[in-house]
Amino acid sequence: MSQSVVDRMKHLLNTGEDADVYFLVGDGDGKELFSAHKLILKHASEVFAAMFRFDAKNEKAEFASANYPVEVTDVEAAAFKVMLSFIYTGDLSGLNGDNAMAVLYAAKKYNIPDLVDASLQVPISSLRNVFLAYTQAGLYEFENLANDCLAYIDRNADNLFKSDAFLQIDQKLLCEILGHDALQIPENRRAILGPALYKIRFPLISTEEFTKKIVPSKVLSKDEVIAVYQFHSLPNYRWISDGLFPMQFPINGRISNRKTGTILMDIEKVSEFAREAVDSIRYSEKVYINGLSWKIMAQIKMKNGSTDNEKWLGFNLLGVAREGQEGLWNRLLSTMFQFVSGNIEAAIDSQWQCCVRSATFRIVSQNKGAENSTGTLCDRALNNKSIGWGFKNFISFAELMDPNKGFCNKKEDKVTLAIDVITDDEPKVEKFTLDQSKSTGTISMEIEKVSEFSREIFLSERNSEIVHIKGFQWKICARIEKKNESTDNEKWLGFYLLCDASEEDKHWSCKCMGAFRIVSQKCGVPDFRGAFNDQLLNNKTNSWGFMKFISFAQLMDPSKGFYDKSEDKVTLAIDVTVKEAKTEDK
Repeated sequence: MSQSVVDRMKHLLNTGEDADVYFLVGDGDGKELFSAHKLILKHASEVFAAMFRFDAKNEKAEFASANYPVEVTDVEAAAFKVMLSFIYTGDLSGLNGDNAMAVLYAAKKYNIPDLVDASLQVPISSLRNVFLAYTQAGLYEFENLANDCLAYIDRNADNLFKSDAFLQIDQKLLCEILGHDALQIPENRRAILGPALYKIRFPLISTEEFTKKIVPSKVLSKDEVIAVYQFHSLPNYRWISDGLFPMQFPINGRISNRKTGTILMDIEKVSEFAREAVDSIRYSEKVYINGLSWKIMAQIKMKNGSTDNEKWLGFNLLGVAREGQEGLWNRLLSTMFQFVSGNIEAAIDSQWQCCVRSATFRIVSQNKGAENSTGTLCDRALNNKSIGWGFKNFISFAELMDPNKGFCNKKEDKVTLAIDVITDDEPKVEKFTLDQSKSTGTISMEIEKVSEFSREIFLSERNSEIVHIKGFQWKICARIEKKNESTDNEKWLGFYLLCDASEEDKHWSCKCMGAFRIVSQKCGVPDFRGAFNDQLLNNKTNSWGFMKFISFAQLMDPSKGFYDKSEDKVTLAIDVTVKEAKTEDK
């Protein structure tokens, strides 16, 4: 390309003159708007060409209008800029070790082979984080790059193992590195790790991985191995300072305040998993994003209304507030998305809420050049009463395991799942006690199949599970009511707090206050609220509430943000404070 042509192309790119397509690239505060020209892009990339062909056929597509940008959340803005510069002028001056992996991802995503090759030529020694590069190389299926990264780690282990980047690697990568042939001499391994050894969270590695990878590596002494196994058997016991084998490694989870992250999961022996019973579950390892712990849950489901017993993969994102709550997930699940409401306080000692701006669910292709199977969900407020979100029927197992689709690695009998998570600001986390005599508490209730409930007759009811507060039993009652003097049969939601003493043979009374809430299902939308103060309840008058809290028309309007249409449910909650309480024998 002559210099004059390069200059003209650079002018088009820099000025956006006559641009007919726009891209909003990145996430959060790092978003950047780019202008471009379809004619140039489609001749550089078949992916862009396919996008614009769809544009021509479907004028209602989101990117059909030149004034409406195509949103690209999974590519860094700086990497997209490097890619455009290469497409327009062949310029690679912006490619460096800091952005090489991000550019490699963009080049692979948009199928630009020359830029892929250029990214792979960036020296391993200049990469921003060689541990992250090794993981990404495996995910992007660049085997040679992964091998080069691992070889570089082997050669430079003495320095790399002392870096902050090493202490941030996940448990799976740690096991791979410590089990690598080049570090087979136990004395070398332990000596190279040096003081970093005691900053590694060995107790948080699963028992299976610890037994298969860490123990054979002999990087730990026998006493240290026994200490880790002790922790696995009784994690809440004081192994740190007590006993013959005290714990010398960190047992607290690594808390990350980053607002974005990716959770990965390999379903191994997937052919066996596919033959398991409906509702069988597999979990990923946890990943910390924005101070919370997140996992993937894969579940075998049947499609609603299906009569051929075809199995589908349920694909869900789960979040919990702190270390140690993961074991509660099985007890909290009633279906793929619907979680047990009611007395969850008996099991979890913190209330939390976090807005997930978007979650992109991916089944990672195992074949070079094949597309991932993806689905994206946006704007969901997750909390300690509703910890999951996802797709009940993401893909049939028949399609998932079809060799022609490229999702199942037949040789290794596995599939790889991933979720790219973008959260909002800092999550809200509050502690509360587990004592049933506590003076405050929250009662929660999910009305499932709410569309059916709304069609039931007047005075039909749904009740929550019982929650104990100040020694009394409390629950929510949701009732279909009719507005006074209404002639149009419009139905309203009656929302009531019910109380009873713990024993039926006693007189009782209590003075309480409470906040009634319809919990928002959408980020940025506040809960719908009502409140009362200093209400006296007793064995004769044991309820208080709102006869007409909200009309069903308003409640089930998706634009209001209270009704989850995909799951056909709403969530009610009452925050109760008991000021005075007493009981007397009859």
